[in-house]
Amino acid sequence: MNSREFEAKVRNRVIKFPAVDGLTELELGSIVAQVEDKINKIEAKMNIVDSSKLAILAAFDFAVELNNLKQKSETNREADSRKLEQMVSALEATLGEEAAPEK
Repeated sequence: MNSREFEAKVRNRVIKFPAVDGLTELELGSIVAQVEDKINKIEAKMNIVDSSKLAILAAFDFAVELNNLKQKSETNREADSRKLEQMVSALEATLGEEAAPEK
């Protein structure tokens, strides 16, 4: 195993995963545990024993979660941008009123 790999046991199989820049072995182990947990939940819920099918369904479930998070993030980003624009407009209006000469 080279330094660019991370080894973990998933469903009683030792698997070498590629290392991920910025993540510790503890964090990678947590991610692998989430994958195994997801596989176990799908297996229990759908009564599937085919490992490759379980892996595909787990990947699909994670992809759905990622898609939902991306959509939520985009919605939040748009809302934040609108709020910032409103705040800038209000600040500009206030500063404009203060800078206007008094009559």
